[in-house]
Amino acid sequence: MNHIVFIGFMGCGKTRVGKQISKELGLPFVDVDRSIQKKLNMPLKEIFQRFGEPYYRALETMTIKELAADPDRKVISLGAGLPMQEQNQKYIPELGTVIYIKGSYETLKKRLKDNANPLLEGDDHDDKISKLLKQRDPVYAGFADIVVETGVHSFEDLVSEIRQKLDAVEKNS
Repeated sequence: MNHIVFIGFMGCGKTRVGKQISKELGLPFVDVDRSIQKKLNMPLKEIFQRFGEPYYRALETMTIKELAADPDRKVISLGAGLPMQEQNQKYIPELGTVIYIKGSYETLKKRLKDNANPLLEGDDHDDKISKLLKQRDPVYAGFADIVVETGVHSFEDLVSEIRQKLDAVEKNS
């Protein structure tokens, strides 16, 4: 399988970039978080409140298993916590080319200022971002076939950089 898979911290632009890449390549786009929210017909925050994080993580695992078995090539955006779950880690490399959209603490802090993600709730919002970023960065980097940095160049330049690196990886595989 050779899906194009985006991973990264919340606020890094996985969905926006993924949609643009899918449009340019004429491939369907799947955002795992939005797919789950659509299936349950409720927002992420409500899923976490009503059913808890373990339930949501189980839904992520079911979704990623389905995508790994899907023969039709897609562009996929994984939820920020999905790669952190041990039960999901064997499926990520099976999906295809993994692109890590890396953001600096400052870039992500600015983008997540008003984010309603349940994992960032509370008074120590910035501290939570910092701690999660330190935990997640090495995991994301470990899965990445391609790493690009967001918040440095324009959106168009970021997409162009991804396309160039993706072409190079696909030529060599």
